[in-house]
Amino acid sequence: MPKLYIDEFVGISNRLEALPLAFAIREAYGHEIILDWHELDSFSVDDTRRGKVRILARLGALRVRDCDAALFATLGGRKIILRSLDGPADKLDPVYLATAARLHLAPHLAASVRASFERVRGRPVVGVHIRQGDYRLVNDERYDIGAEWPAVPVWWYQAQMERIRRRQPDVCFFLACTGDPAAFREIHEQFDVFSLDARSPYGYKGPDHDSTINPVADLFALACCPLILATPISGYSHWAANALGAPSTCIVPRPGATRDNPLAG
Repeated sequence: MPKLYIDEFVGISNRLEALPLAFAIREAYGHEIILDWHELDSFSVDDTRRGKVRILARLGALRVRDCDAALFATLGGRKIILRSLDGPADKLDPVYLATAARLHLAPHLAASVRASFERVRGRPVVGVHIRQGDYRLVNDERYDIGAEWPAVPVWWYQAQMERIRRRQPDVCFFLACTGDPAAFREIHEQFDVFSLDARSPYGYKGPDHDSTINPVADLFALACCPLILATPISGYSHWAANALGAPSTCIVPRPGATRDNPLAG
C-alpha cells in the first residue's frame, strides 16, 4: 500500500484543507494516509493514522505542492508528501464534506465545549472569530484587502456586535481568536462574551500562531454557532462555518469599511 504523509507545513486549518485531496488520492489509488501533527491528541481523523515524517519517509517521496488534473493522474503507486491545499474540482467536490465528517474532537474537549454552551442554554449565541497573529493590521481606520493576509480591525466586530444586540438584546457572543481572548478588554466590557476553558498545550508554531485556548476545541466550538462574525480569507472561519457541523451564516467586513461606516455583507 503506497503511503501519503501530511506534516506540519502550515497551521491547523490549512492542513485540514489538504485532507480532502488526501482522501481523493486514497480513493483513486489506495494510499495509506499518515498525519504528523501535534494536535492529534485533541482530535482524530477516521481512516488515517499518526506517524512521523522522518528521513526514511522523505526518501524517494514525491512532494506535491500544487496538484492539477495532470499531476493527479500520475500519483498511483507513488509515496507522497502532500502540501497542496487544492486539487481537481471533480476529485475534491465529492469528498470535501465527507472528509470533514471524519474529524472527531477528543471526548474531554467535547465535554468542555458542551459545558461552555450549557451555561448559556436558551440564549442566542453568535460566534466571533478574530484572526490576528499572522494576519497583520495594515490600517486601523479602514479595512482594505491590499495586504496578503489583512486582519480585521477590532472596531468592526464591536460595531456588528452592537447591531446584533440592538436586534436581539439577550444575545451572547462566543469569542474564538489567536492570542488570549482576555486581551480584547473592550469587547468583554461592552458585551456578554464567553470563551472555552480548554487551555492550549501547543506552542510549536511560534508567536504568530500562539493561542491560550486549545485551537482545535475552539474550532469545533465556533462551528456550533449558527451565525459567525468571521475573518475573510481565514481557513479557520471557513472550516467552522462551512465544513464542520451544520452550515453557519457568516457576516464579514466589506472592503472600505471604516469606523463611521462599518460595511458588512
